[in-house]
This record gives sequence, structure tokens and C-alpha cells, in this order.
Amino acid sequence: MAATVRRVTAFRVTLGDRVGALADVLAAARNAGIDLQSVAGYVCGAEGVILAVPRDLNRARPASVGAPWALGEQDVFLMEGDDERGALVSVTEKLAVAGIGIQAAYAVAVEDHFAAVIAVDPADVDRAAAALGV
Repeated sequence: MAATVRRVTAFRVTLGDRVGALADVLAAARNAGIDLQSVAGYVCGAEGVILAVPRDLNRARPASVGAPWALGEQDVFLMEGDDERGALVSVTEKLAVAGIGIQAAYAVAVEDHFAAVIAVDPADVDRAAAALGV
């Protein structure tokens, strides 16, 4: 299968950097019936940041109302395809040539398939989409 790139919307959760924060967010998503396609968490200064891509954004939006943490939306790029050496090179090179920096990226390969999520500055999303042909 050739690699595909799609523009999708992720929830961006910002909360204090504390033990159990990711578990709390994931439990809240589960309890609200939100099915997540991908999730990544990292620490930036004193804050924890979680990027989560729901499978069904229209169902996830109302279920996320009233969350006890800062919650926003951010368009990101979801890439999927056959796992092969250098699978992410074409996308990252296209962004570099367009002068677009990557804010966050995470990827996983399972058997012969890979998936990756790439986030850029929200001000650059439209230019990134054009550079990636999506």
C-alpha cells in the first residue's frame, strides 16, 4: 500500500506536568465514549501536552465539553502506509523545502504497517497541506 497523508483534527490538551495526567485524560475519553485513533503526550516546561486524534471528531466534540483542563483543536497530518526504511522522509523533506518547521511528530510501525502524526504551527497548516498535496 502506498503511503497516504490526510489532514485531520486533533485535540490538544494542556495540563500540569504531574504523575497520572495522561491516565486521567485517557480515562475521561473512554468514559465519554471517545475512540482515539492516536495519542501522544510530552512535557514542555511545567506543562504536559497531549495530542489525541479521535476517530470520529463530530462525536468527540460534544463529549469533550466540560473537560477539566485546557482543551483546543489543532489540525495535524496523519500518514499511513507500508513500513519501509525512510517512510517519513518524503513528508519531512516536503515540509522542509516549503520552509515549514515541525512542532511535534510521532510514529509507530507494527509488523509491515506504519502510522505517523505530524504537527506544524497552526499558522502554517494550510501551507503544509499544499506542500503535502492534501
